[in-house]
Amino acid sequence: MDEATVFYQALSGVSFTLLGLWFGVIQFAHGGWRSDPARHRATLHIALHFFLPGTMALGSLLSGDSDGGLLWRAAFVLGGVIGCAESVTFLSVPSGVPGLGVQTLRLLDPLLYALVVVVAFVPGPVGALTPLQMEGVLTGLLFLTGLCYVWLAFAERERVGPSRWH
Repeated sequence: MDEATVFYQALSGVSFTLLGLWFGVIQFAHGGWRSDPARHRATLHIALHFFLPGTMALGSLLSGDSDGGLLWRAAFVLGGVIGCAESVTFLSVPSGVPGLGVQTLRLLDPLLYALVVVVAFVPGPVGALTPLQMEGVLTGLLFLTGLCYVWLAFAERERVGPSRWH
């Protein structure tokens, strides 16, 4: 089994596991994440950081040698377009969390998703990396940014008084 297959197997399993755990966090409404519309929107954005990389990883695993990479490329283009569109619209929602780190993450998302789409059209290796390996780096970074968002969500202090979002 090649390294890319092992990576995508692990990524898909961990992505969907963390997606399920994240849904559990939302269900228990940690910090009012379900009651505040802007924060609820952020929970959906975070969920896509696990759902889309997991789905793209599954697409890479289903693609065989006989299709010439068509299936994995289609999965990555579709995932990248959805992620890019969602992350661009997410930029229009106030984050409510101050700091350069949060703003950097928010700006990094559309760039990473756009690169996922671009790399899906790369016909062959660039240097020592195949397109599927390059996609692995990008989906891994998307997964890691999702973990950063989760960490920021849990590190957020409980708000006292009325929410500024209402």
